[in-house]
Amino acid sequence: MTTTNLDLARECAELVNVEQGLVSRKIFSDPDIYQLELEQIFARCWLYLGHESQLPNPGDYINVFMGEEPVLVVRNRQGKINAFINSCRHRGNRVCRADAGNTASFLCTYHGWTYDLDGKLIGVPGHQELYHGELNRGQWGLPPVAQVASYGGLIFGTFDPDAPSLDEYLGDMRWGLDLLVGQGDMVAVPGVIRWQMNVNWKFAADNAIGDNYHGITHMSSQIAGHSSAEGTRKGAGLHKAGERTGFSVVTEYGHGFNADYINENTFNWNSPGAYWRKDPEVQRFMGPLRNRVNRTNQNVFPNLFVNSGSRELMLRNPLGPTQMEIWKTMLIDRNGPVDSRRLMMRGANRHFGPAGMFEQDDGENWDQSTYGTRGAVSRQYDLNYSMAIGHGELIVDELGPPRIESLSNEHCQLWHYRCWAEYMAAPSWKYLVVNHSKPVGVL
Repeated sequence: MTTTNLDLARECAELVNVEQGLVSRKIFSDPDIYQLELEQIFARCWLYLGHESQLPNPGDYINVFMGEEPVLVVRNRQGKINAFINSCRHRGNRVCRADAGNTASFLCTYHGWTYDLDGKLIGVPGHQELYHGELNRGQWGLPPVAQVASYGGLIFGTFDPDAPSLDEYLGDMRWGLDLLVGQGDMVAVPGVIRWQMNVNWKFAADNAIGDNYHGITHMSSQIAGHSSAEGTRKGAGLHKAGERTGFSVVTEYGHGFNADYINENTFNWNSPGAYWRKDPEVQRFMGPLRNRVNRTNQNVFPNLFVNSGSRELMLRNPLGPTQMEIWKTMLIDRNGPVDSRRLMMRGANRHFGPAGMFEQDDGENWDQSTYGTRGAVSRQYDLNYSMAIGHGELIVDELGPPRIESLSNEHCQLWHYRCWAEYMAAPSWKYLVVNHSKPVGVL
């Protein structure tokens, strides 16, 4: 990092006051902080790329983003999944503009440089006549994503070769992800839904990691008759603060989620979305605690929202300090009942997505929250994340990861910003691995 960035990194560490539960508004709209995020977080963390089922055959590819970097994710001829920056080494033009497809190679439409499924430069027009055979094509392949790995069919990548393995990075978060990927033979519904919001990506992550305090946000939707995407509630499901029961989990490296318990008085075991809960094999895999869980809201740090109830994955890609683009993918059970799959897809689109009732509710709040961080005077007043500091029973047992037996709190949100500050200040992954916060004993 440059001297200027070092100074800004130290400042970022001071913009989150964990002891008092205060977060500076500056981190949500300052352009210099955003640029440092691209370097310290999005160029460093493991980021979600897609689902393995989107690349069933050699030559299949999807076009995605890692932060603001355009990235091609490709299954090569040997079946390995590669990822590299979608930018020609000659003039920087994208070598592929389609969202997805199948190909034998990638051709830059500017000057014709051609790359194979491993990102290697294999064709240069005029290599002998114009370059006199002196261009070393082996040195001019597409810039690779340093590490690519999968968990439960979810593909992640990191630009940093020194990052810990994906399994280490996810840690106990895998227990939460299993609540979705363990429901059956999960595959992605074809197509990705995309839309933009004038929102800082952290407000969406803040909500995803476990905000159960914003029930009033969705009251009008629920009064209108909107029910959960999985269709397992018998009524509209209006709740007062603190009425629902469940637990909150934070894990190393900034991940976290909340999980509400099944309410036997309202849960509909015969609904289309509940069929998998009756499968003995799934029940054995889930174990006693997960079998009690109705649904979870999860955030894989930094920006992947996972909803185990509606089976949705929503990646909140940053486009600037006050704008993001959401990419939504839904998973279905390949072997699930056809009617259940159809109804859950329809319900998920009514729930989240550009036409989703809950998504519109949330998006308006995030938009206004982002705008509320831009004023020179309002920035002098920190945001309050102090709910339940010093409260909540910490449970450590063999049933699951360490957890707070409480659903409505701000432990997960404050943890998110605590870890954000550590990423922003850490000089390297090697430093972060040794010095990052551990969940037990800090809530």
